[in-house]
Amino acid sequence: MKNFKYSLIMIIALSIGVVSCSNDEDYDHNYHLETVNVISADLPDEFKYGSIYQIDITISLPNSCYFYYDQLDYVYDGTTRLIYPIAHVDDGNSCNLNITETTFSIPIRALQIEPYIFKFYQGKDANGKDTFLTIEVPVNRRNLENDENLDSKISVIAYQ
Repeated sequence: MKNFKYSLIMIIALSIGVVSCSNDEDYDHNYHLETVNVISADLPDEFKYGSIYQIDITISLPNSCYFYYDQLDYVYDGTTRLIYPIAHVDDGNSCNLNITETTFSIPIRALQIEPYIFKFYQGKDANGKDTFLTIEVPVNRRNLENDENLDSKISVIAYQ
């Protein structure tokens, strides 16, 4: 009787394992990632060196199959920052054509003494070249200029 119970439990466990691991195509999720256009970006008039700022960025999602999950490419190019928001796009679903806007924030710590140049992706032009919303933000260095170790701080910043 003990062996029968053990065998029955093993058969049930094995059956549950096989059923739960079935490859049911109803759960497939086809999607791709795509850069989306920035409509606007809210930046301060200037950065104070060493401070952290939250930059609000508003993007356009072309239809109901586009979802934004806080994913972006943030590319350093000297003093320029290229920002490409990336959306998750569901494939094979019917989508309504309502354009929606969503806003997200990214943190920026001002750690360079030169002005920041932000380039926010806005799509491609007729020639297929990326276009950008470009905003320059100067860095207030007053707290550095009164420091007698300014040269050493600038050297450290240059090597970061």
